[in-house]
Amino acid sequence: MEKKEIISRSSFAVLITFFMIGTSILITPSALAHEAKQDAWLACLVGIGMNGLNAILYVVLGERFAGQTLAQYCETILGKWFGKAVCLAFVLFFYLLASLMVGDLGFFLTSQIIQETPIEILQILFTFVVVMAVRSGFVVYTRAAVVFFPWLIILFLFLIVPLLPKFNMNNFLPVMEYGVKPILRGGFSFYGLQEMSVLLMFYPFVAKMRGLRSGFTAGIGVGGAILFITTVGSIAVLGEALTTNQLFPAYTLAKNISIGHFLERVEGILISIWVLSIFIKIVLTLHASLLGFVQILNIKDEKPLIAPLALGMIVLSLMCYPNTIYINDYLGRNWAPFSLIFTLFLPLMLLVVSWIRRKRSLPHP
Repeated sequence: MEKKEIISRSSFAVLITFFMIGTSILITPSALAHEAKQDAWLACLVGIGMNGLNAILYVVLGERFAGQTLAQYCETILGKWFGKAVCLAFVLFFYLLASLMVGDLGFFLTSQIIQETPIEILQILFTFVVVMAVRSGFVVYTRAAVVFFPWLIILFLFLIVPLLPKFNMNNFLPVMEYGVKPILRGGFSFYGLQEMSVLLMFYPFVAKMRGLRSGFTAGIGVGGAILFITTVGSIAVLGEALTTNQLFPAYTLAKNISIGHFLERVEGILISIWVLSIFIKIVLTLHASLLGFVQILNIKDEKPLIAPLALGMIVLSLMCYPNTIYINDYLGRNWAPFSLIFTLFLPLMLLVVSWIRRKRSLPHP
């Protein structure tokens, strides 16, 4: 990636929106309802707030090292070798995340829609398109995301509005029946699925660095609103028990749409929203890991690495994703604490160390 590839703040906000929706639109309502029951909507608000606070950390870190990617200022702050080691940890996390999302895609399609199609074939076809997007460049697939963004909003409204007459507000009562702890646990689970440290790799390629804060705020606001409305709709229509027991409650929610026995079975709309958003998230995550490898190894051309990394991503997804029961248990119990290392602790460490080093370098009076 060359630094002449610059996108606008609004385009960056669109990328953040797609990144937030990602896999979350399908699995978030179930995870929130499992922890917080009928208070899943409150847990969703807590999770959005956590992401907003975390975004402040990313903005401060990005503005302090304007013009550098996460991989570059790891070395600037921590030195060459230790910085490369920390950067490699980030890159491997990004690569694992991309592989898990490819597994999400394959298992959803083969379990819900095209059961007799081998999962490997679906993943290979999808990864081929991802490779084409990454090879085309950051600006190209960002423009594609901007073009598709209005359609994302229209399709989402077309999904939610017909369900409004089926909303049962009694499903939200009693409020806070189990106290605050389940809501906080649910919010933490939601926060763990928004691995936005990936976007630190693309900071130097956004115009007007001082405007990143508004871009982050807008992206988190729109993406969070879509996930919040999806969670509210799942609880209001399905109830907390059914939402908890469904692997993909938002997909089940879409099956409930029926207008005059004429407009029915429009769950394909949700599939379109989800495939589009997870595609953008996988492209960003794979591209971030690719940039990290290139900068660690000091390679000038990134394109020869794209295909090997993509093939390895398919193999890793099959290794890490034996079945949906295993991965749901892993995501529910372990993913949020594990991702916290890379979304909060390491970025916070980088900020603190940079602040200490800068303070020591200042001349004493």
